[in-house]
Amino acid sequence: MTKYIHKFSRQRRRDTEFPARTTWRRFRRHKLALFGGVVLVVLVLCAIFAPWLSPYDFARQHRRARFSAPTLAVPSDPLAMPQCKQPVVLWWRCGMHPFGTDDLGRDILTRVLHGGRVSLLVGFAAGLASTLLGTIIGALAGFGGRLVDASLSRFVDIMLSIPQLPLLLILVGLLANPEVPVANWLSQTLGGAKSIVIIIAVIVVLSWMSTARLVRGQVLSLKEREFVEAARALGLSKRRIVLRHILPSTLSVIIVQATLMTGEAILIESGLSFLGLGIQPPAVSWGNMLSRAQEFLYYPNGVYIALFPGLFIFLTVLCANFVGDGLRDALDPRLRSRL
Repeated sequence: MTKYIHKFSRQRRRDTEFPARTTWRRFRRHKLALFGGVVLVVLVLCAIFAPWLSPYDFARQHRRARFSAPTLAVPSDPLAMPQCKQPVVLWWRCGMHPFGTDDLGRDILTRVLHGGRVSLLVGFAAGLASTLLGTIIGALAGFGGRLVDASLSRFVDIMLSIPQLPLLLILVGLLANPEVPVANWLSQTLGGAKSIVIIIAVIVVLSWMSTARLVRGQVLSLKEREFVEAARALGLSKRRIVLRHILPSTLSVIIVQATLMTGEAILIESGLSFLGLGIQPPAVSWGNMLSRAQEFLYYPNGVYIALFPGLFIFLTVLCANFVGDGLRDALDPRLRSRL
């Protein structure tokens, strides 16, 4: 019995001294979350190194190889092989199409890798930015007094009452219209990155409300706690109390929300691109690959043009949700006893 008591006390001491290590140990026990994290890391690395992982140029057309089925075979006829940037990358030889080719003869796997750069960039940037905006507004509402809380809460209610999809379509359509002065200024300022920046900005503007509500509720429950009262008694300013004492206590909720918002942002970008209002060619994303694929679903091997980008969207969002669940279980004190 004494041995178990000492073991338990050592475990509790390690948990107190190394909270990050403790959180990692609890997260690691969540098998689906660990799997999702590994898959997300692999997808991010593949997107970053996409130009070096493929022997093809994602935009180069090869009409003789249109609608090829997925194959690992290399054509014996040299004239049937497209001109590649490099003859072989790892096991991937020039002329081999593991995911097949699209209607213009472009390699689908290459376009999926390059499309992941845009889709993951939009997902992570919009997810983090919307979480940050929601955290700021939620903290102001929770700790700013009755008038500030009432004003910001009613503003959140108004934003939540607006149908998001129609507003998304209207905002993206206006900002993409060359006759709108703001759209012209954005084109001159951002150039080819205009559609990406517009999608990120629109997603952020319409996705921060759930985070604001969560953070406001956490702040309202924490600001009456003893450590906050002690900080007030010591004469600390409101900003210092919020930044040094309250927000760190809500960090678990914020991290989980940022993870979930990343998956939601990827879905929003994919939906807008599928409707033709998202990332515009020549840039490639998983969403606009799906949009183009709907014209060729009944062609021979045309289903592969939609299958693989759709599969990567599904896998990315599913793994992001797994990671969010694992972080919630690892960081929430009420759920730690399960892990």
